Amino acid sequence: MKPFWILSMCLTAGAAMAEDLTIDGAIVPLAPPGVMAHAAFMTIENTGAAPRSLIGVRAAGYAMAHLHQSTEAAGIATMSAVHQVQIAPGQRVTLAHGGLHIMLMRPAAPLAEGDAVALELEFANGAVLPVTAVVTRLNHGS
Repeated sequence: MKPFWILSMCLTAGAAMAEDLTIDGAIVPLAPPGVMAHAAFMTIENTGAAPRSLIGVRAAGYAMAHLHQSTEAAGIATMSAVHQVQIAPGQRVTLAHGGLHIMLMRPAAPLAEGDAVALELEFANGAVLPVTAVVTRLNHGS
């Protein structure tokens, strides 16, 4: 009995730690048919007293998911992998077009507006936070 009790306490502690994070506006912008790379955007807020470190992401229905940073220098746009995103207590980190974002590679099936993409955000303390991102048409011209 004792090992089960210890395991359940560890799982409860991990879930409680995830409560110190709030996710807002999780979306996957609708991409043209046949595109093999999508992005996911959201805002992550650390409402707790300890810093949090986002170290990875998993995405159901994709071969790979990575944290990426887009930058532009001298008119040249580049994108590079990010291995860790520090989120200080009280800080909001925005994952958005043209900056920090989640790169989703090789979708298993086409997505339509209104579909849901199941993501799991992985943190250095072992916590995994499930997030549902809605496929949304963006109107860049408005």
